[in-house]
Amino acid sequence: MSNLEPYKFKNIILERGSFNLPPVLIGTIFYMGETIVDNENPNLFNEQKAKKRIETHKALAEKYKIPEMIEISGNTPKSMIKYLEFYLDNYETPFVLGGTFEARQNALEYLKERGITSDEFIYNSISNLKNQKELELLKKYNIKSAVILILGSNNMTSTQRFNYITQKNQPNNVSILDGLRNLGIEKILIDGGVIDLESLGHILETQILVSTSLQLPVGTAPNLFLFKYSSPRLNIKFHTRYRRASIMFAASWYSNFIFYGAIEDAKECFTSAFQAYEFKKIVKDHNLKLF
Repeated sequence: MSNLEPYKFKNIILERGSFNLPPVLIGTIFYMGETIVDNENPNLFNEQKAKKRIETHKALAEKYKIPEMIEISGNTPKSMIKYLEFYLDNYETPFVLGGTFEARQNALEYLKERGITSDEFIYNSISNLKNQKELELLKKYNIKSAVILILGSNNMTSTQRFNYITQKNQPNNVSILDGLRNLGIEKILIDGGVIDLESLGHILETQILVSTSLQLPVGTAPNLFLFKYSSPRLNIKFHTRYRRASIMFAASWYSNFIFYGAIEDAKECFTSAFQAYEFKKIVKDHNLKLF
């Protein structure tokens, strides 16, 4: 483990500056199109199935001794409040606050009224400092933890991605890192922004660079590339779960956190991350030079 003090969110430890610990696995619930949410009225959802998915996610985390969080997503302001109310009535913080900007805007007011402090959740995500309303929101609610999402093309190199967060390319001639720190954000996480397999390769290289030089927690959503492929119902032989499991193995090697995607995919994601971590320990213990 790095000599740096890790980020702590209650009992969750988020490593930075090295890759010795297993990554924090983050599953997303209430995302747009999820089967447990009513298509016509997103305020309505199947609470029993939502609990089953969350509890499966948490049980797998306990089984494999891998830290976890839930990302609460939401497409509309009203539905986001419903989702947060459900989650906070049944589960403990910390969690990740996702969804649309409008939904997050309402969510922050609700969380304040409920007495949830800004060190109990992570704001996901910020890609630039051009939205003045968002900057005012972050300052108003004293946000302490946030994810920077790097937006780029599939062949954007690791150097270009590193420059995305370090160069003074934002309003008022600041970098996005310094701009967020000036707003009082103390815990910054870097998400490389996966588009396809090629982008994931550049991103993992970026993660090593950022971890080494900036000593910030790094991670991404490696399974996003799966959207480029056909549904498993149309192509059973190359079922997406096998693609997901294999790419999770690679991403787990150089990530401090992973947004693994839909929470119903927890089983293969936790299993794969555990396998990667165990194999990595063997490689280290035997001083094997593989990667």
